[in-house]
Amino acid sequence: MADEDLIPRVRDVVHALGQARGGCPSPDALVEYEALAPQERTRHAIDAHVQICSRCQLVLLHLAEPPAASRRIAWVLPAAAALLIGVLTPLVYRAVVPIQTSETVRGADLQPIAPAGTVAGVREFQWQSPIQTARYRVRVYRGSGVIWTSTTQTTRLAVDPSLVFEGGVEYAWQVEALDADGDVRLMSPRQVFTVAGVR
Repeated sequence: MADEDLIPRVRDVVHALGQARGGCPSPDALVEYEALAPQERTRHAIDAHVQICSRCQLVLLHLAEPPAASRRIAWVLPAAAALLIGVLTPLVYRAVVPIQTSETVRGADLQPIAPAGTVAGVREFQWQSPIQTARYRVRVYRGSGVIWTSTTQTTRLAVDPSLVFEGGVEYAWQVEALDADGDVRLMSPRQVFTVAGVR
């Protein structure tokens, strides 16, 4: 719309405003002005013009906006970094931490259940295992010496009838989980028991 198309009263106001604001500053001056901190702009030579010039305000608005490519980069770079971290973290973890097979135990123990403490008699040894294994080996100790050893494929082992436990004597037993090659995969703590009776 040209100034001539406006009604006379509006045309006079627009004409007066144009004279008050003067000619628009150069693009370089606008770029320099836009780069200033808000409190420094009030001291700049073109500040009075900018305050009343809608054209310059529009230019400054566009200068303050990042270009479309920059806006795309603003979210593309963090997204790419997150994707890279998501892909690399498992690879680095696998390189640093050895992969555990299904036979490997992760922070669990074989738990002896019975016999424990003072018991009337011993017919079998019983335990819990966190893993599947080829077989288990039970060792029974009197003092530091092993007095009996036997193996089984289950988590229970009947006591050999020839094994006699003296009353009032402290014994200990321990179970080991063995793989198919006979290697120990897991070992329980020693469980102490005493058969009730007088020495």
